[in-house]
This record gives sequence, C-alpha cells and structure tokens, in this order.
Amino acid sequence: MAGFESLGDNMIKTTTNRTARRTWRVAFVVGFLAQPLFAEPASKSSTAPVDQEEWYSVRLQDAKCGYMHSRLQRVGDEVHTQTRMSLEIARDQARVKIAMTQQYRETMDGEPLAFRYKMSLGEMPVTFEGTIKDGKVKLVSEQAGAKRESVYDFDSEVKFAWGQLLEQRKRGLKPGTQFTVKTYEPSMRVDGALSMTVEVHGKEKVDVLGKMRTLTRVTSTMDMGGTPIATESWVDDDATPIVSQVNMGIMQVRMYRTTREEALEGGQAPELFINTFINVARKVPPSARSVTYRLRIPSDGKTRLPQIPDTAMQTFKRITDYEGELTVRRLDWGSLRKITRPSSIDEKLKIFTIASTTVDIDDRRIKRLARRATKSAKTPAQKADALRKFVTDYVSDKSLDVGFATASEVARNKSGDCTEHGVLLAALARAAGLPARGVSGIVQVPSGPLGADNLKAFGFHMWTQVNIDGQWVDIDAALRQTDCDPTHIALALMPLNDEGMMDSLMAIFPLLGTLELDIVEIRE
Repeated sequence: MAGFESLGDNMIKTTTNRTARRTWRVAFVVGFLAQPLFAEPASKSSTAPVDQEEWYSVRLQDAKCGYMHSRLQRVGDEVHTQTRMSLEIARDQARVKIAMTQQYRETMDGEPLAFRYKMSLGEMPVTFEGTIKDGKVKLVSEQAGAKRESVYDFDSEVKFAWGQLLEQRKRGLKPGTQFTVKTYEPSMRVDGALSMTVEVHGKEKVDVLGKMRTLTRVTSTMDMGGTPIATESWVDDDATPIVSQVNMGIMQVRMYRTTREEALEGGQAPELFINTFINVARKVPPSARSVTYRLRIPSDGKTRLPQIPDTAMQTFKRITDYEGELTVRRLDWGSLRKITRPSSIDEKLKIFTIASTTVDIDDRRIKRLARRATKSAKTPAQKADALRKFVTDYVSDKSLDVGFATASEVARNKSGDCTEHGVLLAALARAAGLPARGVSGIVQVPSGPLGADNLKAFGFHMWTQVNIDGQWVDIDAALRQTDCDPTHIALALMPLNDEGMMDSLMAIFPLLGTLELDIVEIRE
C-alpha cells in the first residue's frame, strides 16, 4: 500500500505508505487492461495477419498518463504477439514510471508455447519467462541477474492472445453472446489459470476523444481469487477495441485507440496520493491500548464487505453484508520477550520461510544484512525488535519514487516507502530464521505536513508480521513501531510468495474509495 514513513527526523510521516502499495495496484489494473488487443471479423479464417499493430492512449482519473502498443505477427508456423505499456503517476512531488512488456508465442491453432513478461516498478525490472510443455509451465523469474526457476501444472484450456482472438472470431458479436475462456498471467498468478467471462451487449454511442461513435459494448469479467474485475470495451464492427476501461472505486483506467503520434504525446501524471484517505471524527491517542471500530461500505447490493482477518491484534465481528465491528489491541510484548525458544517450523509455517521473487532471501546481501542486524539478539522477540530497528534506519532514502521493489533491490538502493520497508523486513526475518509475511491494511495518518497535524484520517499502509512461538506478531519498520499501536487495521494478509499474492491483493480492491470508518471506543 502506500505509506507514511518518516523522511528523515522531521520527516513526512504522512501519506507515503499507501502510495507505494497504490502503485502496485495501478500496475495490476494496467496489466489487466494490457491484454493484447486484436480482433478481426468473425467470418475470417484462422490465418493470422503477417503484421498488425494498434496504438492506445492510456488515461487514469481522466488524465493522460501513458500509452500502449500491441503488435501481432505471423512467424513461420507460429503467431507472436507483443504488448508494451508505459505510464507515469504522481505521488506528491515524486513521479513514478511504470513500464511493462508482454510477449506470447502460440501455434496457428492457438495453442500456447511460451511467454515473456517484464515489469519495471523500481529501478531493477523483474522478468518472467515461461515455456509450456507436456502440461507443465517452466517459469523463470529474474532480477539483477539473479534467477529463480519453478514448475507448475498448466491448464490445457488456457489461451493466450491469439487463441482468445480465435475464440472471439468463432463466437461473433451478436448481442447476448456469452462465453468463458481461461488465460495465464504471471503478474497476477503464477500457479494457475484465470477465468474470464466475455459477454456481448448491444450498440451504444460512445465519446472517443471528442468524437461520438456507435460501437458494440463487450464486458470481460475476470475472476481474481473470488473478486470479479470487469473490463468494458466498446468495439467496432471488426471487433477491434476502440475504448476499454476498468472501474475500481476511485481508480478508473481508460484506453482509447488512436494514432502512434497521439499515443506518444505527453500528458499529465495523475495524482494518487491523498484521495484514498478515510476521514474519521477523532484521533486515536498514542496511549491507546485498544480501539473498537465500525467498518462499512455502501449497501449497493453489488459489493459485500470482505471478511476482515482475525489476528493476534484484532477480532472482527460481521454485522451485515456491508458492515462489521473490529477491535484492535496492542500485543503483550512483556510475555513475548520471555519466549526463548525459536518457532517450530511445521508445514503451515514453512511457506513463510522460503525465497520468492519479492522476498529473495537467497541474495547474499540479504543474508549478510540479516546476520548483521541480529548479531546481539538471543531470543525471537529480540530478533524481531533488532530487525525492525535495523530496517527503519537502513532504508535511509524515504522516497516515493519506488513502486514496489523486491527485497534485494531495497537492500542495494536503501530507498522506498512502506512497501519497501515491509518487504525488506520480511526478507531479513526469514533469513534470520523467523517466519515472516506482509500485512496490507490501513493506519492512522501520523502528524506531519499537508495539514496532517490536524488531520483525522486513516490511510492505506503495509507492514510486517513475524511468527514467535506460533503467534503472528505485527512490527512496522516504516512507522518505527515494534509494539504496533491499535490504529493498525489489517485488511489482508500477504504471504509475499509467488503463489497467493493475487488473492491478498484482491481483498483490498473492493475497499478502495468505498470503505468508511467510525471510532466506537478507545481504551487506554
């Protein structure tokens, strides 16, 4: 999420946290839209064009922020597609650039052969390369020369861009047409397919960059871990998308088909900093031991308040589909400090001790920093406290310029906001023998600039949990808290592994711009 870390001693302890995580969300939405956009009349054969390309202007919150370019080519007996996307967003005075490239190889019949996916959110791009053979996908992720290999089952029904186009041609654009296809997107989920349902509606008049056109509306709904995310496209009679959009609360991404020159024209980076703050009637004092909150979202009949996780710090009680009560309390650090034995690593905890693309604990620098931070620590609680303090000081450039860096990148650059603090802390904890994971949630906006001294609001944030003697313990390097205060509201638990990342992210999407918060009771 985005975060509030101190930028130095007088520091911006305000909205930094949630912005970082926000950038990850923007990248996810854009990546979802960035499926290669090609289509031809349903009457055409399965012969691929020799070379076809499309250009799109990308807009976020109605501000032009980038472009997308898609290209489809026939190469021998294969069809190759490539999508490139570039955009820029504003985070206070900082500008964050996001770039991604997707490449697919398929047979003429639409069978997947291989893919390559590259995303740049920090200074060091992350690349995924996959080869499909014998019902398996061999996935290789790489950053800064470090590679990780994994093998997963590959669903035989998965279609890439060309295979999806063949299916679309077969179905046509008759209103009422509906069908489901499966796709594979490593940036969203590495260990399985994603299902997408396509529904054709009637013709509508649509404003296309100031010109009204009559186009057919097509809705593509992807099941993201139980959360449906819909893309609406308005296509011409050849089924070529002219306008596409994803609406996710306050986040609205639109793409317009245009010329190369117009797509590459400069724009204005949209501000994604303060507009997700959740205002409350009063502040929680630093002395608070526990706080009871009322959480709710609009009762529109479409979106249900997600199940808020119960943790050692918080207990959730659902009242209706749209409302619930949450009590958050400080942990008993006196008891935690008395525990001398390390956590017993069973099968459930093992997944929180391994390396992943994000928490790349195989990196030699990560191992070295973990030893350095914990050299004087004797007990699990001492390790957790030492690691938290180390990361707080080690990330010396409290910067909004980073989107979502891996732990090894943070270790090298010492730069970032709450996501970078949280990811590095989780990696160092795992390297030091403490099972660790991330937490995505909201926290009270600390005092600072932008009027935050008098601001009564909560903002989206990320922090870390480590496991001590079977109990998950919250620690927050960005906000300098080992004993986390009861304004830390966990909305989703993040394994930070390659598997399961999507599910934890999707738990947050329905709450963006819709979550309301009341403080019911404060106990000191």
